[in-house]
Amino acid sequence: MAGPFVGRSEQLSALRARLARVVEGEPCLVLVEGPAGIGKTSLVGRFLADHPETEVLTGCGEEGEAGTPFGLLDHLFSDTQVSIPRPATADAPTAGSLLVDGLGEVQMRIGRPLILVVDDVQWADAPSLQALAFALRRLRADRVLTIAVTREADDPALPEGLRRLLLRQDTLRLSLAGLTAAEVSELVDAHAGPLPPAAVMRLFDHTGGNPLYLKALLEQVPMDRLMSSASTLPAPLGYSRLIERQLTNCTEEAQALVNSACVLGNSSPLHTAARLADLKHPLSALEEAVGQGLLQEVLEQGGSRVRFPHPMVRATVYAGLGPVRRNSLHVAAAEQASTSFGRLQHLVHAAWGPDDALAGQLSELAHTEAAARRWGTAALLLRDAARLACGERDRLWYSVKTIEALLWEGRRDEAQVLFDELPGDSGSPAYRYARALLSPFNGEISQGEALLRDAWESCDTRADPELAAHVAGLLSSVMLSVNQGLQAAEWAGRAMSLWPRRTSEGMLRYVQMAGCGLGGDIARGLALAADLPKASLVAVSDVDLLCGRGLLWMWAGELDEAARDLREAIFICRGGPMMLRIVALLNLGLTEYALGSWEQAAQRLESAASLVDDAGLDLLATVHACTAHVQAARGQDDRALWHLARLPDVPVTCGTVLTEARRARAFLALLQGQPGVAADELTPLLEADAVEGLCQPMTAPWRDLLAEAFIGLGQLDQAEETLTAYDKLTAECGPQEARAAGWRIRGMLLAARRDVEAAERAFQEGLVHTARVHAPFEQARLRLALGQLLRRTGRRACAARELHAAHTILTGLGATPLIRLCERELAACGIPGTAGRRPTAAEAGTQLTPQELAVGRLAAGGLTNRQVARELVISIKTVEYHLGNVYAKLGISSRTGLMTRLPPGPFSAG
Repeated sequence: MAGPFVGRSEQLSALRARLARVVEGEPCLVLVEGPAGIGKTSLVGRFLADHPETEVLTGCGEEGEAGTPFGLLDHLFSDTQVSIPRPATADAPTAGSLLVDGLGEVQMRIGRPLILVVDDVQWADAPSLQALAFALRRLRADRVLTIAVTREADDPALPEGLRRLLLRQDTLRLSLAGLTAAEVSELVDAHAGPLPPAAVMRLFDHTGGNPLYLKALLEQVPMDRLMSSASTLPAPLGYSRLIERQLTNCTEEAQALVNSACVLGNSSPLHTAARLADLKHPLSALEEAVGQGLLQEVLEQGGSRVRFPHPMVRATVYAGLGPVRRNSLHVAAAEQASTSFGRLQHLVHAAWGPDDALAGQLSELAHTEAAARRWGTAALLLRDAARLACGERDRLWYSVKTIEALLWEGRRDEAQVLFDELPGDSGSPAYRYARALLSPFNGEISQGEALLRDAWESCDTRADPELAAHVAGLLSSVMLSVNQGLQAAEWAGRAMSLWPRRTSEGMLRYVQMAGCGLGGDIARGLALAADLPKASLVAVSDVDLLCGRGLLWMWAGELDEAARDLREAIFICRGGPMMLRIVALLNLGLTEYALGSWEQAAQRLESAASLVDDAGLDLLATVHACTAHVQAARGQDDRALWHLARLPDVPVTCGTVLTEARRARAFLALLQGQPGVAADELTPLLEADAVEGLCQPMTAPWRDLLAEAFIGLGQLDQAEETLTAYDKLTAECGPQEARAAGWRIRGMLLAARRDVEAAERAFQEGLVHTARVHAPFEQARLRLALGQLLRRTGRRACAARELHAAHTILTGLGATPLIRLCERELAACGIPGTAGRRPTAAEAGTQLTPQELAVGRLAAGGLTNRQVARELVISIKTVEYHLGNVYAKLGISSRTGLMTRLPPGPFSAG
């Protein structure tokens, strides 16, 4: 039904303008939307035909392949020499990072602008769409024009991240309506010859300018009927009858081929459709179907594919099969399917009633997909299982597991809709479990634990161990979030013993180890990974244990061991799952911060924050808060504030543990000399008796910061009370560094009360604690505080020694705010603080943006552009763009000059 193209001049002009921007190195996204048959694909086709100087990658969503993970990505790269190697366990963010790499490789190979066309977005598989959104957000300086074609951009069935991307302000949105009367006249004239104006207007009014309906009428309705005002034209809904007539005009062989093809989807390999139609020599049947406008032939490597010219054609043929023929074709297709997923999908379409056996098979495959972190496919399978299950109890449980899979996939809106439609008893354990899953997203954080405990009390662990294991597993995560570490470990162990298969679907082993460490029993946590080999020999399946071991080494103060495990975990997780990669980046960043490698720590945490934003995962608050804390310590206030702005504003209530944002904001305020702001942030936590811990990242002390703020405000009694509570906590389970911080604040309080001797003893006691562990930042702060006390009591020579020692440490860290304070104190002693000091790497790169600095340091370390791109999950073109800026700002022209201006970054080429 292809024909001449008319109209759309305004849209074509807008597309050309975006392409011109792409040519200049600015990636652009265009949304083309409109109802079926309105000409979306034709518009894009005309635009592409007008620009043969570009390279085009085209992928199309297939209704029959919506459950095939990453099927769209396969289509996109099927005609290129570039492949995207996806590990079996790849999740959507991981596939997205590989897509970024693939797009970079295509650009390097072709040397000209790239146009990425994704047609029928509404039918594409969710993992591909999530991966696409992940990749598009990470294109910075790429000559890539992406055109997304769909019926409705705010379709709730689309992944939330993609919808936000399609609807953001800088996306060009082309919403197509019907052709104008003049354009209808032009189309009629080009397609069928001139018609009287009255006949043209009748066609315009009758079709609303819909090009698909127009072309169908022009091809199927005799000319005299088109011209006669007395005859009745077929309604647009009668378009299906036109297709049925075309099918009737075909031979039995051609009909069989078309019928088989429609069962297989909007497109399928010719040999597959022919085998299903029982045609040994299908070419003549194909030629006939193509001639009737029912099928199109697409030549590709390995043979031909057949596809329907429009989804409405396929839908009409499928609806006309009848129940008996449709069932037999799906059963036959299931027998010929090459994958378990394909076989089950055909059996689902063939099912005519409830089928517990089939529902069980769907659930089994969903477990396999969930274990591989392919949550979108698991959700699709479980949804079908819920529809086919005979009993209400099974239908409810399958639906609840679908909700869980959708939440893991980041499709919260769909999960909420499904929850609102749950069958069965709203007081059942399964229903309460589902509500607990959604409670954090509905502002019911404090209710989650109560719901789960009620569900647990109602569970029959013998009759339904799977449900009990799910409840226990979620309870373990809740307990970890409220600092009940040993309970978290106990619940995680209970979940795994009740339903061992649950272990492979989430992070229970990591939670169990973290819970032990959080509860003060690090040795027990490490024992859970006693059989784990050295980091370089750990298998992908055990990377959660490696992350847990790295976390416990960090909490135990064995920072080198922690860094070794966590670096290897990051390398292993390059192929997924993304959640564990983010966990490893977060914990390694915190480890490097403790080691004093602050610039490296900032880069790790910035990478983790970027990934958590793009992946839409629930570590958002922790990662952004930790990144803000480190950037504040470095004096990068703008970056710290940017991360703090990303944090949700959670009201403080009794039992709420989401203290990360308030703690980070208070830390920044204290460094900026604003104790009142810090006190305002933290006092609500004190009033609510919020839980406090000593370990990063999920629990961290805040009373030390509040006591320091009270001292700055002169509220010394409040400071004493707050510090006493902090000292009690550190005396019970605190590491040496936390105890040293307590002595530092105690010294500040005593100095404020003018008890100089006691203050000096407190600072010295704190230094004793820092001498037992590697705690450079706390040691520097103690020496700075002691130097301030000594100077103010007239002992300038002694003060200068302490201040010089503090200055040396702070300079090595890059702790800009305290370096400035230290230099002011040295100046007050009559000694320039910067005498003989070598500029730090951070100071050398103060002109650079965080991304430029990260790229520059990695390049200075010897990594190639491709390796830098993969490490930072950006495209090669973006690396080139940032390096160009780095060279210009630093006044250099090569990597050799880069190595002299920026010391190498923390990453290796491995």
